[in-house]
Amino acid sequence: MYSCCTMHPQTHRSLTQAREFMRHAYGRPVSLPDVAAQANLSPYHFLRVYKQAYEETPHEFLTRLRIERAKSLLARGSHNVTEACFEVGFSSLGSFSVLFAYRVGLSPSEYRRYARSTISVPSTVRALFVPSCFFTMLYGTQEERNIREAGRLEPMVSSSQSSETGR
Repeated sequence: MYSCCTMHPQTHRSLTQAREFMRHAYGRPVSLPDVAAQANLSPYHFLRVYKQAYEETPHEFLTRLRIERAKSLLARGSHNVTEACFEVGFSSLGSFSVLFAYRVGLSPSEYRRYARSTISVPSTVRALFVPSCFFTMLYGTQEERNIREAGRLEPMVSSSQSSETGR
C-alpha cells in the first residue's frame, strides 16, 4: 500500500493538488476524469493510487466533504434542507436525504433541529439571551444579590446508622 512516505513526491503533490481541487469544486458536479486531470494521471491509475494513499476513493472523499458542509449549513440555520442539498453539490434531494441519514444517523431536518437546539452561544453575545435580573443576582454588588448560600446540611443518615443497616 502506498503512503505519503513511500510514494514518489511528485505523485503525492499531484494527489494533493487533486484533493484541493475537490475541496474547492464540491459544490458543482465533479467527474473522475476532471479530478484525474488535475493530477495529470489517467482516471483509473489516479483512482488506484488515490485509494492506496488516502484509504478512500475520490467519490467517498467528495461525499464526506459534501455531507460535512451540509451539516455546517444546517446547523447554522442559514439554509433549509433543499437549499443545503443543492448548495453542496447534490442533484437529488432524495439521494441527499438518504445518504445524509445513513452517514449522520439523523435525517437532514432532524439534524437541523438537533443542531439548532444544542448550539452554544458565544460569550460575547450571551448577555443578550439572559435576563438582566439574573446577571444582577450573579454578578451585582453584595447588596444587589439575593442569592444566599445554603448552610451545610447534616446527612440524613449518619455513618453509624448506615453500618447497622448493612450499607
